[in-house]
Amino acid sequence: MELTEYQRKAMTTCLPESENVGYMLLNLVGEVGEFCSKVAKHIRKGQMTFGAEVNPNDLQITDKLENFYEADAALEKEAGDILWQLSGLCTVMGWSLEDVARHNLEKLSARKENGTIAGNGDGVTKEERG
Repeated sequence: MELTEYQRKAMTTCLPESENVGYMLLNLVGEVGEFCSKVAKHIRKGQMTFGAEVNPNDLQITDKLENFYEADAALEKEAGDILWQLSGLCTVMGWSLEDVARHNLEKLSARKENGTIAGNGDGVTKEERG
C-alpha cells in the first residue's frame, strides 16, 4: 500500500472533533508512550532486555517471554496506532505523508553524502549547525 492511499483511508476513520493539530499532536505522543510502556513492562518482568552488551541499541526478547507472538502482535498494533496519528498530524498540517517521507529520505541522503549523518541538526556542515 502506498503512503498516500494509507493516509486517505486512515482519515476516513477520523472523528470531526479530532481533526485538529492539538489532538493529533498530543495523541501521537500518547500512542508512542503506549508502545514504550508495553516494552517497559516486558523489561520490568525480565522478558525483554534493552541495551544488550552485544549491541546497546538492540531490543532483545528473552526466553522468559511466554508468548512472543502475542507480545509482538501487540507492539505491531501500537505501531499502527502511531502511524495513524502521524498520518492525522500530517493531514491537519496540510502535508502528504508521502512528501514527508520523501523529504526525510532526501535530507538523510544529503547528510550521508556530506558525511554528517551522525551529526546534530539539519545543517550540512558542522559550521552550519553551529
